[in-house]
Amino acid sequence: MKKMIFAVLAVMFMASPMANAQDVKVDKMPTFQNGGLLDFAKWAMSNVKYPEEAINQDIIGKVLVEFVVEEDGSVSSVKTLQSPSDILSAEAERVVKSSPKWEAGEHNGQKVKVKMVIPFAFAKEK
Repeated sequence: MKKMIFAVLAVMFMASPMANAQDVKVDKMPTFQNGGLLDFAKWAMSNVKYPEEAINQDIIGKVLVEFVVEEDGSVSSVKTLQSPSDILSAEAERVVKSSPKWEAGEHNGQKVKVKMVIPFAFAKEK
């Protein structure tokens, strides 16, 4: 059987407060378990399972998942923006939906919803 690997590329992300214009920057980004996207990436890598069906079909590629960190730190509105396969999309979305609570982002001293985008990379092991 071919070996496959998975990585979360936490270096690329976008965020914006939901109530304001798309390009408004938050004062404080949401944090994950006292860290940031790199901590979320580590958590995601330990929870993702490369789908057997994708392995059997040699499906590889990057999945961009958008989600919202709510004012209470929960994750909502999870959706795939780009993916080579519905199989990989479903797994990336499953992982994001199962995320523990975050610490909400802030703008002007108020907790705000923040839209995030994170890439998941599914690839063959070299």
